[in-house]
Amino acid sequence: MSIITVDFDGTLYQQNSITPMLKAGNTIFTIKQWFYIIRDIAKGVAGKKTGEKIDARVLFLESFFRQMKGRSEEEIYDLFVSLVKRGQGGINFDLVARLTKHLEDGDQVVILSGALQPFLEVFVQQLDIRADVIGTLLFFDENGICTGEIGKINHGVEKVNRLKLWIKANKVYGGEIWAYADSESDIPLLEFADKAIIVQPSNELKKVAEAKGWVTFIPSKEQG
Repeated sequence: MSIITVDFDGTLYQQNSITPMLKAGNTIFTIKQWFYIIRDIAKGVAGKKTGEKIDARVLFLESFFRQMKGRSEEEIYDLFVSLVKRGQGGINFDLVARLTKHLEDGDQVVILSGALQPFLEVFVQQLDIRADVIGTLLFFDENGICTGEIGKINHGVEKVNRLKLWIKANKVYGGEIWAYADSESDIPLLEFADKAIIVQPSNELKKVAEAKGWVTFIPSKEQG
């Protein structure tokens, strides 16, 4: 049995998952809440040291879910269902078909992403894929109420660390590890894998892939 890891944004989902979040936010947030989100992002940018890399996606996620504080798990679940439905057109169905074949062969599929853990769990349910998910944690209190806080973003080398913990917890040893990914931030995971497959890669990742002889997976042009 092989372990098949697949990135979400840009790989399994061909668009940016921030887009459906913005659309969903327009239906649940007030103008005041959007002001707080923009203010928090601006503060985050201003607080960075000169030359320090700014990850706008991280700042947005932290600000967005800070405004979800006080909502129940059911409300958050409904939000994520709405996000998945809004983003149906961006799903890479060719890659879904490839993952289905892996599952038929007895492999274990793991979606490994910086996207939020509960969102990925809803995505798997709605798409009816048999897969585990390893994402960024969203915290709830003992009563199931969102605290508005998220965990360390599952990004870069953190994906490798989290995957190692998953392998140990599930006692899945000995099989090949595959990685499907699209950006240079996934290089630590691609290098850790026995088989690295790039999907619609960034220009930077293309150069690395060519040097290392990694395989490219090209979805059909007929996808939505």
